[in-house]
Amino acid sequence: MRSHRKWAWGALNAGLVAGLGLVHAAVAANLPPLRSERSPRFSADVVISLHPDGRPALGVSVSLPYDQLSWLRTSRGYAAAAEFTVVFEPRRGAAQVGDVWDRSLLVPDFRSTVSTAISNLERRTFDVPPGTYRVRVGVRDLNTEQASGVEDQIDVPDYSRVPLGLADLELGVLEPGGVFRPVPTRRYGVNVSRLASRVALFDRQPGDWPRSYSLRYRIVDESGKAVAEGMRPVSLDHSPQSVLVAPDSLGLFLGGYVFEVELGEGRSKWRVERSFEVEESGPPRGPEFERMLEPLSYIAETREIEALRKLAPAEQAAGWNEFWRRRDPTPETPRNEAMLEFFRRVRYSERHFQTIGPGWRSDMGRIYIKYGEADQIESRPSSSSGPPLEIWYYNRPYRRFVFVDREGFGRYVLLGPSFE
Repeated sequence: MRSHRKWAWGALNAGLVAGLGLVHAAVAANLPPLRSERSPRFSADVVISLHPDGRPALGVSVSLPYDQLSWLRTSRGYAAAAEFTVVFEPRRGAAQVGDVWDRSLLVPDFRSTVSTAISNLERRTFDVPPGTYRVRVGVRDLNTEQASGVEDQIDVPDYSRVPLGLADLELGVLEPGGVFRPVPTRRYGVNVSRLASRVALFDRQPGDWPRSYSLRYRIVDESGKAVAEGMRPVSLDHSPQSVLVAPDSLGLFLGGYVFEVELGEGRSKWRVERSFEVEESGPPRGPEFERMLEPLSYIAETREIEALRKLAPAEQAAGWNEFWRRRDPTPETPRNEAMLEFFRRVRYSERHFQTIGPGWRSDMGRIYIKYGEADQIESRPSSSSGPPLEIWYYNRPYRRFVFVDREGFGRYVLLGPSFE
């Protein structure tokens, strides 16, 4: 399965039309992050930005979790080192652009070396003329020589013909002091409360500076519903200039979302957007609390679910936290691995198991949430004697689940035998 998709700027022509003053909303492509499929696993996000003189630039952020590196014990702690490679290869003739650099890391204790919560963040910006490029990003562990890489295609538009607009939207978090830190994975946990975006606004129209603008932001969930929205006044001393857009308050639960920022001036509009995911969050509240009790019942005892269901709204957060506290395999650490694994299984089921309702309500989703990934999967195509089958085998302890697609639409139901 590919972990990334082809990038395109199909909306560029619409953007040029909008820049000329017609009523069209130019929507830049929602470029997906790049994720390596083998160790050392990393994520990279490529963002089109602008130099002060208006020339396009490509910013690359690479996130490498500490647990993906090999660490050596030293007199000062534990040491690791990685080599990073970024190359933009133009489709026609011109010289390629890129860089190769090393990063040495040192941590004081072993716990940090196996942490999935700590990552090394690298960022580089490259001058590139408009055109189509093959982008390659690679990481090599200098202690083991193990390497991984990703590549894809990106089209860099020519903004010189556009009088007013926005470059790419980059997602991250706001650190103390209002410092923006990119999140190349675009995967958030409890830090989603500090979600922010950065975008370059450019204005080539004649007139005096400073100038004021109004940016509208929206955060849309998987159903297309806006879960947060608002306006942000912006004042620029020059063009282009990067601006930060952060929601006033945000309480997002698990799921996929899109962050949209729109600039509307006169008869022209320009909108940029980036998708992101929330894979860990605080306790669910209100309708989400009731909704999550259903998949939770796959792994919990009936009495536990009944106790949670009877809680008053003001007690639900404490009840949820207590439920997972009892299952935390490492209570001495801030991360509850059991809860994170549950969330991961729910999200995986939502995406991969087709049914009439949510994927986690399907038979496959229920078994996946309860037992995790099967040790072996056997697929049997349809034949004259019956419909397609899929058989999941678990070894420790032994279990077998047989799913049948009676309708032929990929909606598999549990046939048996069942060991639930």
